[in-house]
Amino acid sequence: MELVKHVSAQGGMPDPSSSQGRHTLQLDGLPGTWLNTNRDNHGIVKVVIAVQGSRLLVRAFGAGESEPCDWGQVEADQIYAGSISSQAAAGFTAWYDFDFSRIHLQANWNQGLLVLASFTSFKDGSRRSNYFAREFFRRAVPRQEEN
Repeated sequence: MELVKHVSAQGGMPDPSSSQGRHTLQLDGLPGTWLNTNRDNHGIVKVVIAVQGSRLLVRAFGAGESEPCDWGQVEADQIYAGSISSQAAAGFTAWYDFDFSRIHLQANWNQGLLVLASFTSFKDGSRRSNYFAREFFRRAVPRQEEN
């Protein structure tokens, strides 16, 4: 299968071989501390997103017995706009690789919520079922609206 390299101006898609169609996404909608909207959740309870230059850094916290368990900080491997013509970041993917499991995160920012899907696969021979979860997060501190 051959990839499309050129699309007419009427097609609305930029030529991927030209630098004219490339731009840097604005990351200001994603950073912050995000709390799970379900207080009885037993998966990811909090996500902290930070920007460092053009990098998006993700720190997830899993449910713990007495306090959340810090999974550590990883860099988003991909950052996505909400549409082909948008310059605002609206989603990302990231990976956590532990001794016993690997977790693929897919997130999108939608109507003020961070929707986070996690795909957990076990690699420790425990025969546990791999599983999927989708959770909704709200900002810990709402952003001030500009007048």
